[in-house]
Amino acid sequence: MNKPITIQRGLFDQPTLNVTRSIKEVMNKDVLSSGMSRDQVVDKMNDLADAYGVCLTNGNSQRLTTETFEKWLNPNAPSRQIPLKAVPVFCAAVGKCSVLDVMARPIGNRVIGDHEQKLLSWAEAKMAIREHNRTVRKLESEL
Repeated sequence: MNKPITIQRGLFDQPTLNVTRSIKEVMNKDVLSSGMSRDQVVDKMNDLADAYGVCLTNGNSQRLTTETFEKWLNPNAPSRQIPLKAVPVFCAAVGKCSVLDVMARPIGNRVIGDHEQKLLSWAEAKMAIREHNRTVRKLESEL
């Protein structure tokens, strides 16, 4: 039986559950890497929100404005955050799930894409084959 591998974290490597700044930083990176301007991302988010019936804003405003979006992205405005209901819309608009990954990491999880899912399935299948082969060898030795 394999022993679980434990990795001791350094003093400064401790995860924090306060991911506000990290979320804003990764959102900024995702907007930059999307190849769209902030106005274009806002337009795409509004289009997606309309198509899927998601209200991106609170209050009387019907549509997300660039001004509000800028506040969501500003690391120096921690009280202004993207609402949870808008996170999937943002991810779809920029084509990345980095925000979800940032949220999952402090609790020891990761968000993975299609390629990583296939690698995981392959690794699980390989491990099942190894276990099956061990069982076959054990049975052969008993015969």
